[in-house]
Amino acid sequence: MWTRKAALMLTSGISLILVGMMISNFQLMIAGLTFISFLAINGWVSGHSDLEITRTINGTETTMANVYKGDDVIVELTISNNSYRRTQQLEVFDNVPHEMKMRQGINQMRMNLGPGQSTRIKYRVRCPLRGHYTLGPVSVRYRNAFNLFANESKVQDRTDITVFPQVREIEEALLRSDVPKMYTGATTLKTPGPGMEFYSLREYLPGDAFRSINWKAFARTGELMVNEKTRDAVTDVFIILDTRDVSRIGTVLKNPLEMGTIAAASVSNYFIRRRDSVALVTYGDKMDYLPPETGDKQGYKVLSNLAAVRAKGSMPLQAVTNAMSSRMSRGSPVFIISSLEGDGTTLPAIRNLAGRGHEVIVLSPSSIDLERLISRIPRMSYEVLKLERQNRLTAISGYGAKVIDWMPDVELSQALLQVRTV
Repeated sequence: MWTRKAALMLTSGISLILVGMMISNFQLMIAGLTFISFLAINGWVSGHSDLEITRTINGTETTMANVYKGDDVIVELTISNNSYRRTQQLEVFDNVPHEMKMRQGINQMRMNLGPGQSTRIKYRVRCPLRGHYTLGPVSVRYRNAFNLFANESKVQDRTDITVFPQVREIEEALLRSDVPKMYTGATTLKTPGPGMEFYSLREYLPGDAFRSINWKAFARTGELMVNEKTRDAVTDVFIILDTRDVSRIGTVLKNPLEMGTIAAASVSNYFIRRRDSVALVTYGDKMDYLPPETGDKQGYKVLSNLAAVRAKGSMPLQAVTNAMSSRMSRGSPVFIISSLEGDGTTLPAIRNLAGRGHEVIVLSPSSIDLERLISRIPRMSYEVLKLERQNRLTAISGYGAKVIDWMPDVELSQALLQVRTV
């Protein structure tokens, strides 16, 4: 790619040659030819060096990284010249998503590396928004010594960053409220099955796992014996998160969807640590279902799903509960995280859940108070809307559900203490 300086020199050279030909002035023609020859030589001697660029995230060279919302990421680029020629003027720019905020350093540098030399670019970015993002590719621009030609290319070195929603500590708040008293967590039953504690010995049967053989008993009796474990019974906890378009009310960082993802991540983390089985259901333009499982792997799946949700669609809650009725074990607790706005099926859906024996907990971010963060609502209109919301919550609690009215300025652990029952 020609620079402005090269274009000006070429234009001047051609002009001098034409003017010299018109007035028969060989000196002007020689000057014009000199300009053009100088450009040709510079274009011939310019070239690329063999660059090697590697990126590390928080000190680790990886193609993907997981962080939580609000965390900082330290990015370091190492640029090495592996050729036997100098790079001349070199500009390196690392592409950073606009959702990430630069906190320290800079993501570009101008340099001139000799053979075998290397340098580093180090900067820190903050991830204020959850989601899936990509760092890279690295844009490289070469300029020759006289800044006449530039050549741009991209090094396809990309790093995928997954920003999980924040996980709040809520164990103390839950233990103080009457919400979790119905959950026993993982309890050991005195019946054989998959578990951790020893139950008894029995004879080996075809199909038994090889690692379950008790070799000491085999050495003592001469017969193959296997260990039986006591079965662990866990509670299936279902979390239903509203991701409809109405959940975008408020600011980018403070809206029902963002508050809902924090609540879903925190509640799931709490029950997974108790070795309970957690299922996640999100509904907006469609319903996504993550079957109930236990362990850290399930926690990672829940966080990954929550990082990807977006506010769109208008699916009613009753359509979700009807589709999930056959998958929910009777009596399983159900967390519904929704602003409850713009959905006339909320009451019958919760009534059906309670009628099937489910313990329903409704955690509702107040969209009316979130809307006041971006627009001015007249005092009288606000009071009317607030009264309608209170009546809606009271009607829901009348069906036996535990209702939590979550205000924007209240922490999740404090909101969980404010359970409304009839």
